[in-house]
Amino acid sequence: MRFRLTPLNIISAALLVIAVYLIIYRDTSGWRLLGSIPVLLIMFICFAADILFRTYLKNTKRVWIVELVFIIFAILTIMVVKQSKL
Repeated sequence: MRFRLTPLNIISAALLVIAVYLIIYRDTSGWRLLGSIPVLLIMFICFAADILFRTYLKNTKRVWIVELVFIIFAILTIMVVKQSKL
Protein backbone atom coordinates (compact mmCIF):
# COMPACT_ATOMS: atom_id res chain seq x y z
CA MET A 1 0.00 0.00 0.00
CA ARG A 2 1.36 3.39 -0.99
CA PHE A 3 1.46 6.13 1.63
CA ARG A 4 -0.31 9.32 0.54
CA LEU A 5 0.12 12.50 2.51
CA THR A 6 -3.18 14.35 2.93
CA PRO A 7 -4.33 17.44 4.88
CA LEU A 8 -6.29 15.45 7.46
CA ASN A 9 -3.30 13.17 7.86
CA ILE A 10 -1.14 16.19 8.69
CA ILE A 11 -3.73 17.55 11.13
CA SER A 12 -4.04 14.14 12.81
CA ALA A 13 -0.28 13.97 13.32
CA ALA A 14 -0.17 17.51 14.72
CA LEU A 15 -3.05 16.79 17.11
CA LEU A 16 -1.31 13.62 18.29
CA VAL A 17 1.84 15.62 19.07
CA ILE A 18 -0.24 18.20 20.96
CA ALA A 19 -2.04 15.50 22.96
CA VAL A 20 1.23 13.79 23.91
CA TYR A 21 2.66 17.15 24.95
CA LEU A 22 -0.39 17.86 27.12
CA ILE A 23 -0.14 14.44 28.75
CA ILE A 24 3.61 14.53 29.40
CA TYR A 25 3.89 18.13 30.60
CA ARG A 26 1.03 18.28 33.08
CA ASP A 27 0.28 21.28 35.24
CA THR A 28 -0.52 21.15 38.94
CA SER A 29 -4.27 21.65 38.53
CA GLY A 30 -4.73 18.82 36.00
CA TRP A 31 -6.37 20.90 33.28
CA ARG A 32 -3.79 19.97 30.66
CA LEU A 33 -4.45 16.28 31.18
CA LEU A 34 -8.18 16.91 30.95
CA GLY A 35 -7.63 19.05 27.83
CA SER A 36 -5.92 16.18 26.07
CA ILE A 37 -9.19 14.21 25.90
CA PRO A 38 -10.95 16.51 23.35
CA VAL A 39 -7.72 16.80 21.39
CA LEU A 40 -7.50 13.00 21.12
CA LEU A 41 -11.18 12.82 20.15
CA ILE A 42 -10.70 15.36 17.36
CA MET A 43 -7.58 13.49 16.24
CA PHE A 44 -9.52 10.23 15.93
CA ILE A 45 -12.31 11.98 14.00
CA CYS A 46 -9.76 13.48 11.57
CA PHE A 47 -8.04 10.12 11.17
CA ALA A 48 -11.33 8.31 10.50
CA ALA A 49 -12.43 10.97 8.00
CA ASP A 50 -9.06 10.70 6.27
CA ILE A 51 -9.41 6.94 5.89
CA LEU A 52 -12.98 7.35 4.65
CA PHE A 53 -12.02 9.93 2.02
CA ARG A 54 -9.00 7.92 0.86
CA THR A 55 -11.16 4.80 0.53
CA TYR A 56 -13.79 6.41 -1.67
CA LEU A 57 -11.53 8.73 -3.67
CA LYS A 58 -8.63 7.04 -5.40
CA ASN A 59 -7.15 10.13 -7.05
CA THR A 60 -4.78 11.99 -4.70
CA LYS A 61 -5.67 15.38 -6.17
CA ARG A 62 -9.36 14.84 -5.46
CA VAL A 63 -8.61 13.67 -1.93
CA TRP A 64 -6.69 16.90 -1.29
CA ILE A 65 -9.49 19.05 -2.67
CA VAL A 66 -12.25 17.25 -0.74
CA GLU A 67 -10.29 17.25 2.51
CA LEU A 68 -9.41 20.94 2.22
CA VAL A 69 -13.07 21.77 1.59
CA PHE A 70 -13.97 19.60 4.61
CA ILE A 71 -11.47 21.49 6.81
CA ILE A 72 -12.70 24.89 5.61
CA PHE A 73 -16.32 23.84 6.21
CA ALA A 74 -15.47 22.69 9.74
CA ILE A 75 -13.67 25.96 10.52
CA LEU A 76 -16.56 28.05 9.17
CA THR A 77 -19.07 26.00 11.15
CA ILE A 78 -17.09 26.54 14.35
CA MET A 79 -16.91 30.28 13.66
CA VAL A 80 -20.67 30.55 13.04
CA VAL A 81 -21.48 28.60 16.22
CA LYS A 82 -19.15 30.79 18.27
CA GLN A 83 -20.68 33.97 16.83
CA SER A 84 -24.23 32.81 17.52
CA LYS A 85 -23.47 32.15 21.20
CA LEU A 86 -22.46 35.76 21.85
